Amino acid sequence: MPPQPPNSEDHGDEKRWNTEIPDELKMDEDQAKPYVKPSDTQERANRRRQAKAWSIALDPVYGLIGMGLIGYGIDSVAGTGKLWTTILALTGLVGGFYLFIKEAMNLNKEQSGSSARTDGDPET
Repeated sequence: MPPQPPNSEDHGDEKRWNTEIPDELKMDEDQAKPYVKPSDTQERANRRRQAKAWSIALDPVYGLIGMGLIGYGIDSVAGTGKLWTTILALTGLVGGFYLFIKEAMNLNKEQSGSSARTDGDPET
């Protein structure tokens, strides 16, 4: 017979785990908080924050693709191989990361309520 797992009980052919919650993990009735569905205003605010986050996160991609396409157009007209595609794609990527950092810092400043010249302390 194989060894029995800890906290198991034999119920005929079926083994069931003991699922009782230890006393130190139990919560009082006043500690338990029921799930509250967010209001329409909160849901709109959440969607707005998500859209802003996606917008900020995709800036480098947009810069890479947009400037890369412009470089591809120049290369196809001028017959310069992949020179301008590479140069402008890298420029778009760097510019996109610049915008990403700038917008992320502005968003952080808005949410923390501090000025750009402080270390994040809203009192200074």
